[in-house]
Amino acid sequence: MTEIMRALSADNPARAEAAATVVRFLDVAVAATGRASFYNTKDEQLALEHDAHRAMAALDRRLYAGLVRSPGATDRSRRLGVLHLLDTPAHADDGSAIHDAVAALTVPRRLKLFGLLAERRVNNARVRRLILRSVLGSTSLELWSVRYRDKLAGALRHAWGLRMSGILRSILSKQLAGDALDPKERRILAGEVDRWAADVGVARECVAFVLGADGPYTLPLPVAYRAARTDLAAGAVLPMETLEGLRGRFHPDVPPARVLELTAERLTVGQRLAGQRQAARAGVTVEVDLSRYDAVRLYLYAFATGMTDDVADALDRRAAATAAGLDLAGRRIALVLDGSASMRGGAEQPLRPIATVLALRDALRAAAGECHDVWIGGVPDGRLVHPAGATSAAEGLVAALRTGAELIVVIGDGYENAPAGRFAQVLDAARTLGVAVPVVQLSPVLAAEAAGLRGYAPGLPLAPVHRPEALELAWCRLMLTTDPVAAVPALLRLAHLEVTA
Repeated sequence: MTEIMRALSADNPARAEAAATVVRFLDVAVAATGRASFYNTKDEQLALEHDAHRAMAALDRRLYAGLVRSPGATDRSRRLGVLHLLDTPAHADDGSAIHDAVAALTVPRRLKLFGLLAERRVNNARVRRLILRSVLGSTSLELWSVRYRDKLAGALRHAWGLRMSGILRSILSKQLAGDALDPKERRILAGEVDRWAADVGVARECVAFVLGADGPYTLPLPVAYRAARTDLAAGAVLPMETLEGLRGRFHPDVPPARVLELTAERLTVGQRLAGQRQAARAGVTVEVDLSRYDAVRLYLYAFATGMTDDVADALDRRAAATAAGLDLAGRRIALVLDGSASMRGGAEQPLRPIATVLALRDALRAAAGECHDVWIGGVPDGRLVHPAGATSAAEGLVAALRTGAELIVVIGDGYENAPAGRFAQVLDAARTLGVAVPVVQLSPVLAAEAAGLRGYAPGLPLAPVHRPEALELAWCRLMLTTDPVAAVPALLRLAHLEVTA
């Protein structure tokens, strides 16, 4: 029996405390961004996150490690989870969880994690093994070496130390120059580089390039990198951001549009969407496969460039795919949707909260048999809604109750100001009159001063959802507040743990 099963099965106050600990962690695992929100500072958000991670790990480390790598967790939560696991005494199950969590991170976030490990001076055997295996064992090492050269150098120097990094650079420079290596030098390379490498020849040359050896090189991308310093067109095979860096440094008189023209066929998924305006100005065609973007990202793109038929079709496909996993077929539901000014979000990620509300609206619409939308504030603009106005959540609830829905889902941040507290009064009055329709809340925003999520009414079942794909974790969160014992199997399944008696 796992620690969480013992804690949630106990019929005493410990059950409520354990459930509250898991709920706080799921809140940050699903919705925390580490950024200021409309109402909270960055420091308040960070304190909430770190406290939730520490408490969850103390309650049940195996479950914590499993949830960190679960599909609904954000990359940020995975990164914080790995930092915590590596910075505390090892557990037998940590290894696979850490590996899976790191493998699920995007490459820039993986390298950011390695940078944080260096910054915090966490450098034990597990850290060195993780960095060297992740970097040198990648089949994309040549691409990474030119795209993320400085960050890779920092990660490898942290793993090897400055002294060994210098030794390796000297040995590899000697090898690149065609000189024979002595037995000691071969042993050093075998122990520090070759044992982790997917391809020994590629790994040795990429390490030399990243650590700043002069060459000469034979791999196409390092060769192109060096050639582009004198001839920008020779770097056409390089990633856009790499070639742009070389343009700014060695060819300042060449316009940035030339880089986009040279690299248009090799843009990343994110660059293709984000660079549409620049491409249009430069007269360069950049193909975008909208099916590769999640619904929140598509809505943010639509806010920036306008809603098109192609974007709307991609959103419909995303909504249908998410709806397939929700048990709402044939049910009548009403959605109370917060479009008030606070849904603009913070300055670092503007409009993300309203984009999440719209994405969840689409998924729930597609899943339900019948769906009524009730907006709180907001300015409609076709399929989009621009945040504006006060939060009159009570009026939205009254309108939803009048629809005769079997389930009411409120999607908003929990802040009510027109007037504050009226939602709870209306809900209490409805219950007194015998209206038993279930009401639940989904929130795209954490409220640090509320230690996680802020509900529109005391006792209202609520869960964070930063994207529709995380609805399964949100469902676990809702069960923990209503039936903690029933939530255990779902939690264990998400954490890839066996359910044992």
